[in-house]
Amino acid sequence: WGDYIADVWDKWLVDPSGQLLVAVIDGVPAGIVHVAWLNPNTAWLEGMRVNPDFRRHGVANALDQRAIATARERGCKIARLATSVKNIAAQSLLEAGNYRRAARFNEWQAEPLRGDFSNLRVATGKDIDPILARWNRSEIRAASHSIVPNRHWRWTAIDRARLHEQIHRNEVRVSSNGFALLPTFDEGDWNGLSIHALGGDAEEIFSLALAVRGEAEHRGYAHIEAMAADHAPLNTALERAGFKTESGMFLYEHDL
Repeated sequence: WGDYIADVWDKWLVDPSGQLLVAVIDGVPAGIVHVAWLNPNTAWLEGMRVNPDFRRHGVANALDQRAIATARERGCKIARLATSVKNIAAQSLLEAGNYRRAARFNEWQAEPLRGDFSNLRVATGKDIDPILARWNRSEIRAASHSIVPNRHWRWTAIDRARLHEQIHRNEVRVSSNGFALLPTFDEGDWNGLSIHALGGDAEEIFSLALAVRGEAEHRGYAHIEAMAADHAPLNTALERAGFKTESGMFLYEHDL
């Protein structure tokens, strides 16, 4: 790559959680990508942007190659990223670069709905083992490639550490036969609940999704969204609960 890609360093960029790479052409920033370290074995690639003045110059490909090399140098064994199902150009680039499509996640939207949500309760530490047991035998886990988005929109496994953290933030709900990971977002003009995982059979998921709409209404949230693995019974349950989908994300992987 020669001088095509330059690392940019300041106090934020040297955060041990990741590294920002900047493509430079003739001294002008042409594109960026961030490489985040999810764990010692896994890198997450995100935020790739190319300056419109330098599109169709191979910048995206160069950034991707350097990001992969950076992750490999770090000792990672796999790199992952997500891209919109509507971004055909990105999909073509990834598939030409030896990425494999691992899973699809559908993006759902619903409005709050006055209704009963008494079947939900806030999870405690005692619920971690039952949640993990239910998730590990779930068909949805297989459809999601065993990982789901977190509040930073990086796909990670549902494990004990993650559940402990989200329970501490009151972001996990349980019912008699299911669970939901339910972070909240208050960002400018968008405030709402976001479903990042559901566990249980189809009827339980329908009940959970409907109850989340009721909780959102009770708590005064304006919106509800869900990013859920593409799985026919799950899709049907969300549709029955009044959720609608128009888009989604593909999860891609690259072995290092």
